[in-house]
Amino acid sequence: DPVGASRSVRTFIDDLSTWYLRRSRDRMRAGAEAGDRDGAFATLHAALVTLARTLAPILPFMAEGMYQNLMVSVVPSTPDSVHLTRWPAAEMAALRDPGLERSMAVARRAVELARTLRSQAGVRTRQPLARAWLAIPDRGIEVDAELLSLMSDEINVKVIERIGDDSELVDRRVRPLLPKIGKRLGAAIPAVMAAARDGAFELHGDGSVTLGGVTLAADEVEILATPRPGTAVAHDEGLVVVIDTELTPELRAEGDARELQRAIQDLRKDANLDLDARIELWLDGLPAGVEPHLASVARDTLADRVTRGPAPAGDGVVAGSVELTGGTTTIALRAIGGTDT
Repeated sequence: DPVGASRSVRTFIDDLSTWYLRRSRDRMRAGAEAGDRDGAFATLHAALVTLARTLAPILPFMAEGMYQNLMVSVVPSTPDSVHLTRWPAAEMAALRDPGLERSMAVARRAVELARTLRSQAGVRTRQPLARAWLAIPDRGIEVDAELLSLMSDEINVKVIERIGDDSELVDRRVRPLLPKIGKRLGAAIPAVMAAARDGAFELHGDGSVTLGGVTLAADEVEILATPRPGTAVAHDEGLVVVIDTELTPELRAEGDARELQRAIQDLRKDANLDLDARIELWLDGLPAGVEPHLASVARDTLADRVTRGPAPAGDGVVAGSVELTGGTTTIALRAIGGTDT
């Protein structure tokens, strides 16, 4: 089944590049803790070698090129060709942790739901939020503090709170389906409809609802859930994600600082600077609220000198702008010691 296998490989490559590598960037940087950095690279190397061995029957020449670069050129005792290695299924089975895989799958789905909520609410990805709430279906899934921290980083919220369900975070209404209950209930219909209008109902675990002393089956009612003001809610097969969309001035300022940092990094790329090139930076029209975050922006963008105001005329200065909450900020930079092309 080469088509099915290829689709699985494509999914794996997407996971490796858009999740593992992106999440591991800080671990792989030159200044990272040596043991952690080595572990991150060793994991990536093992994944790529295993991928080459898995691809060998489908893309024999590409797999061979990967294997020669990853193994033969650095490990003389290894088999001379990927096609002389064993199929990796047995060793991969020994390394798998099904519980961790289930937990990570739930975490990633929660992150996807939260990102969708942010987009629907018009909240920028780089804009921090105060909190989110998470309800996880009871299927033997464990989400520990480390995984919650990872999710907080991905969702860009300060705190994630675990909840049993969303009952305290949404307003629910019940709408009886008259075409289904009309003939069966007859004279009890007015009391049922009045209870629905007044919000006097009881929800049961099997989806049924009691209104006006009458219990309706799950397929005889429609449950309408409305997020409370300042929140947004998403559901998926028992998984519930709620985000707080209220933005304080402090949160807006932090979001502006992150947008500023992103714009400076883009400008560094436009100037063809090396990753470790130190820069001099000018900022004109910077909102006052961003000032407390300026030191961290300078640190992360390798700016040794930061000047408020327009940049002087001169060679090597590259300029741009970014839209922040307080208006347009003009950015200019140049490499210290001259341009690096």
